[in-house]
Amino acid sequence: MRKSSKDCRADRASVNSRIQAEADAAIKAPPVMTGSAIDPAFLFTSLCPDPKRRKPPRRKREEADGKY
Repeated sequence: MRKSSKDCRADRASVNSRIQAEADAAIKAPPVMTGSAIDPAFLFTSLCPDPKRRKPPRRKREEADGKY
């Protein structure tokens, strides 16, 4: 059975209101404080002004059997 245009409009309005509510919640949320969000883009490159951060951090060694 095909939906009437009134039902389609009601469905679209509910979807739009749900999307708007998610957008409002994202705006009110605190900013992301992860390292990749707060560090400059040139970190670990030769352009980094901090000499200690010009080389990438050492990676963890893998175990002998190949698992992390």
